[in-house]
Amino acid sequence: MTERRTIAPTEDPVCGMTVDPEETRAKGLTLTHEGTEYAFCGKGCWLEFRDDPGQYLDPSYQPSM
Repeated sequence: MTERRTIAPTEDPVCGMTVDPEETRAKGLTLTHEGTEYAFCGKGCWLEFRDDPGQYLDPSYQPSM
């Protein structure tokens, strides 16, 4: 298995913003990748992650808003 950076359940993996997983789930802003659910602040981050999850899961990736 490829090494992944640690992402808290309340962290948007793209921008690093703190999100409420329940709220994002209600808005359809969660995505499950390889058995892990990720929550996103908005549609833009959701789309970015959907199109290239590996980039955001790479241990060298530094989220920034």
